[in-house]
Amino acid sequence: MGATIKCIHCGAEIEITKALLHEVEEQVKDSVAVTHKAELESVRAQTEKLAREKATAEVSTEMKDRENQVAELREQNKTLTTQLLGLNKSIRDLKDQDEKRGLEYEKRLNEAIDKNHEELTKTLGEKSQMEVLELKKQLEDTKKSLDDAKNKLAQKSQQMQGEVLELNIEEKLKNAFIYDDVTPVGKGTQGADIIQTVKNQAGKAAGIILWETKRAKWTPSWLPKLREDGRNAGATVVVLISESVPEDIGTFAMREGVVVTTYPFVLPLAELLRRAVMQVAQARSVAANKDEKLEFLYQYLSSDTFRHRFEAYAETIKGMEEDLGTERRSMERLWKKREMQIRRAIDNMAKMYGELQGIMGPALPEIRVFTLPEGSVDTSGSQ
Repeated sequence: MGATIKCIHCGAEIEITKALLHEVEEQVKDSVAVTHKAELESVRAQTEKLAREKATAEVSTEMKDRENQVAELREQNKTLTTQLLGLNKSIRDLKDQDEKRGLEYEKRLNEAIDKNHEELTKTLGEKSQMEVLELKKQLEDTKKSLDDAKNKLAQKSQQMQGEVLELNIEEKLKNAFIYDDVTPVGKGTQGADIIQTVKNQAGKAAGIILWETKRAKWTPSWLPKLREDGRNAGATVVVLISESVPEDIGTFAMREGVVVTTYPFVLPLAELLRRAVMQVAQARSVAANKDEKLEFLYQYLSSDTFRHRFEAYAETIKGMEEDLGTERRSMERLWKKREMQIRRAIDNMAKMYGELQGIMGPALPEIRVFTLPEGSVDTSGSQ
């Protein structure tokens, strides 16, 4: 037996070779356990890192998408605001240019009049009457030309402002009523400015609202032309939007078949008129369907199909009546027969009772049915 040592754990005697082997095994197990634990920690750390990176990437992507949406909305809002500011600036510039041109033309006109007047005054004593008349004629022509140019400029400026107002109203109607068709009337075409075809969510047309804009001083002569335009377009209602309206019109009012209002009340009025057009269309549809059903009923009542069905029904009733009469006659015959049988049976019973009474006398019990009433005479021959 070789050299042994005592195990410090269990106290057993172990050979030195086995002790060394056991120690080596323990060291190897500890080393493997440490290595495995380190690998597990490394894998866990990598897994947590990948999960954090993935979550961070998803959150970052979502945040970037929301930031992009917010940026797009801000850009759209900025673009719309810029367009509106540009439109307002264009209107102000047009008004300023119109005022400046008017002042400039008025100044030129006054200068031309003063100049011609000075020249006329200077040459009155030197030139003949014919020359004076020519100068007057030139002065009048110059003044007329300047007036015509001023009127044309004012008309052109007013037309441009009217077109800007039409575009603004058209855009508002399109945004407020997305199911309707809002179309402008082209230049050079007789009629109103905007045609609004009212439709429901299914796309079915209910009626037409005709819009006309005016930026001039109010005049009642607009109304007959607008009514004629409405008839030509087949409009359900015609609306006139004017910057100048009669004093008795606060918001909007009906004037000779035309609804008159001002620019601030366009959308509320459009909402009311559109609802009224939809209700009128619905009422017309109900009435049309009612007339159609009445027509179908009349056609059915006057058809051969209804006649055949009614004849079949009448024939069935007639047959039931005949069967009832036959049954009544048969039952009456049976009732008469049974009545005669019952009468003969009663007569036979009465005769038999009389015979028994003649034989038995008072000993026969009295049967009230066959007994004569009090006061009657007994003709049976009994004592």
